Amino acid sequence: KRMGPFYSRVVMADFEIGSHRFVEGGGGITADVLTELWRSTVQAYFGEAIPEDDPYMHSWARIPHIYNTPFYVYQYATCFASAASLIKQMKADPAATERYIELLKSGGNDYPMNQLRKAGIDLTDPQILQAVVDEFRGMVDLLEAEYSLLQAGQSKRS
Repeated sequence: KRMGPFYSRVVMADFEIGSHRFVEGGGGITADVLTELWRSTVQAYFGEAIPEDDPYMHSWARIPHIYNTPFYVYQYATCFASAASLIKQMKADPAATERYIELLKSGGNDYPMNQLRKAGIDLTDPQILQAVVDEFRGMVDLLEAEYSLLQAGQSKRS
């Protein structure tokens, strides 16, 4: 559940930029065009895991952020990446907790990117996403361990 917002918002943001590029290139937007763009974006991220006839293949039509607040969904992903990185830093360095508290105290007194830098998060550095990758890897490792235990328990019963 924790990875879903990050991953799905990245898919949505990719769809958004693709649709804007399509229009900027002279293309006309129709429901069929958006459905095809969404389908190809979803397949790029999920492969064949989501069937062509799955209702998710029409999800572009139900996401109000895409229409009401263009390019808003990417903020979910950057916030998730920032939070994951902050948590990772706070586990490793007590000073990171103080930087985080200062971030909270600062309110809106500066541009968000500047505020995050002061807290130890530089969203221009691709490595900031490593915290998300590490968290996801940890979740997959946990899932694999639980599955192994389940399999071991079932083989004992056989």
